[in-house]
Amino acid sequence: MQFSSGRRGPLAPDIGAGLTVALVSIPEGMAYALVAGVSPIYGLYTGMVTTIIASLFVGTNRLIVTLTNALALVAGDQLGKLPPEASMQALFTLTFLVGVIMTVLGLFRLGSVIRFVSKEVMAGFVFVTALLIVLGQLKHVVGLDSERDTNKLFQAIDILSRPGDWNAQATVVGLCSIGVLLALERTPVRRFADILVIAFAGLMVVLLGWTGVEIVAYIDEVPSGLDALPRPMLPDFSMIPALMAGALAATVVGLSESSGVGAAYPNADGSRSNMSRDFLGQGVGNLVGSFFQAMPAGGSLSRTGVNVSGGARSRLSGMCASLMMIVILFFFGALAELIPLTGLGALLTVIGVGVMLREGRILRRAWATSRANTAIAGITILAGVFTDLTVAIFTGVVLSLIVYAVTASGEFRFLALTRDAEGRWREIPPPAALAPGEVAVVEMRGPANFASVHSLDDIFPDTTEAQGATLVLRVRDRNLESLTGVEWLEDLHATLSRNGARLVLAEVGPELMRTLEATGLAEEIGGANIFPASEVVFAATESALASTRRGAA
Repeated sequence: MQFSSGRRGPLAPDIGAGLTVALVSIPEGMAYALVAGVSPIYGLYTGMVTTIIASLFVGTNRLIVTLTNALALVAGDQLGKLPPEASMQALFTLTFLVGVIMTVLGLFRLGSVIRFVSKEVMAGFVFVTALLIVLGQLKHVVGLDSERDTNKLFQAIDILSRPGDWNAQATVVGLCSIGVLLALERTPVRRFADILVIAFAGLMVVLLGWTGVEIVAYIDEVPSGLDALPRPMLPDFSMIPALMAGALAATVVGLSESSGVGAAYPNADGSRSNMSRDFLGQGVGNLVGSFFQAMPAGGSLSRTGVNVSGGARSRLSGMCASLMMIVILFFFGALAELIPLTGLGALLTVIGVGVMLREGRILRRAWATSRANTAIAGITILAGVFTDLTVAIFTGVVLSLIVYAVTASGEFRFLALTRDAEGRWREIPPPAALAPGEVAVVEMRGPANFASVHSLDDIFPDTTEAQGATLVLRVRDRNLESLTGVEWLEDLHATLSRNGARLVLAEVGPELMRTLEATGLAEEIGGANIFPASEVVFAATESALASTRRGAA
């Protein structure tokens, strides 16, 4: 590593980002382990082992693979069905199975399979996961557990109905922690808000001498020194049949989350992310982690966001995050035992409510795009609340596939249209790229549903060198079947505009126009660039071309 002229060397940004991720991962890893109902140390082991291994293999090189709230909840659902004495071995066996499934998908380049789960249904998964976490953490925030043997909703109602039984000390610390966390998230130190609020909760308990507040030490010892390193432990392979359904559910959740993370945070060098390789990296990370007491892991949106905002440039940042977690726990691991459970509960509550608000906005927008897929998301949420998350996941996936089978009646493709010497329109293969200054007429064929839309970038003409060009996209009798399609068209318009080109929509039918208006895309593209369909075929296309010629003149 070299430092010169006061500027940071090439490795410094990754090391700095890794330290930030490590500091955030300690409280979040412990909190998510709490969601699963297991010792917080297993959440820390996941950040130590799985993250560093996965960072070596993933295609999205700033992706942080670690324990997430959704995967913790799936794991907790599975462990809750087993005898307590078998839960620890079952946890590592579940991690092993998730690793096997992810690795197989990656090796056989099946990264596209996750795209058959619509964005709406995925939003439903994430929403109900966050809701269940918030409901489940109420007992820690107020220091009172429900004795009802029922789902988390009714347990939360039971707790709320008995305020006189709440632990006053835990409630004060929990509510103050929530307030402090919300305040910190509006300050320049918001990246460190998680660890700062945990430190605040711990100091508050120590300074006030409130021994009635439960701390991590009541659950399990958090070792330091060499004891902080995870010891090898074999999964119990005899438990595979009982855990297979849960492993499939965890795989769906983990890979769905990571696919969204990869899209949100692409490689810094501009190289294209490979979803199949991301699958492989997560699979190998889970496989290795399962032998070192790690929990099921996937791409984390929060930790990857911290990594990117911290200046990460390569996969080295994820490796540094793991190594720095080891160093921190080696020297200061024993301090983690003093963390109040109500502080961890407050952290999870704020995270969960934030996720619910975000996914709620997505579902509200999705309702204007595809009511069928949004309805499936609603069914998924209800199934998660009143049954368990595994049932909800399979319900959403199956219904999503049914919708796809119904709507995907034909193969989606593009055709270029050109006029011959006699003025007749002819179909020709689309160009590989849109040339500078060119006016191209391209027609969509087939349904643009949530699965087919993901392949559009592979078959659509390249527009990166399209300075001064105009793309007339004929969409007669076509509609964007889901929010995924709307976002693709939104990205196409943004890319063309960024490259100095123009997007014109021709033959826009009433249904598509309603979708464009409801999602705000009509305003973005501009009314002058949208030509409604008429009874005369190609009339709108001719009008669009005439508009292009007038603009050029």
